[in-house]
Amino acid sequence: MNWKILAFAAVAGAQLAPVDESTATPELALLMGDLQRLTHKLALSADAGNAELAAFYLHESQEQLRKIQTEAPEYENLPIALLIDRLAHPAYASMQEAVAAKDKERMLAGVDSIIQSCNACHTATQHAFIRITPGTESNPFNQSFAP
Repeated sequence: MNWKILAFAAVAGAQLAPVDESTATPELALLMGDLQRLTHKLALSADAGNAELAAFYLHESQEQLRKIQTEAPEYENLPIALLIDRLAHPAYASMQEAVAAKDKERMLAGVDSIIQSCNACHTATQHAFIRITPGTESNPFNQSFAP
């Protein structure tokens, strides 16, 4: 199609063929971006020793993991849901114990375990170039993580 015709159609308000949302593959990067934000806030909460806030972000992170498993169980022929079961869920479960104990050092170790599981998953899916860190050296959020 000629770009002039396409431009005219856009200006004239012509509609292109609708996208069938029911068969569209969800964008895994967006789902993972939400998980990364929640995990970063979990790390900042743990670093501040705020077990109550860490419990909140732990819960939200686990909800996001379940959402990823539901919406993108496989992505580009990679077993995302299976990898979450094998790598992420055990790490988040150990973090739950640390948060329940309200032990800052255990929470920080739990965050490290979670981050290791993220990076192990990235390696298993040939995405080792995506390296997650705790990110506790700076707080880009307009939120206090102190108890």
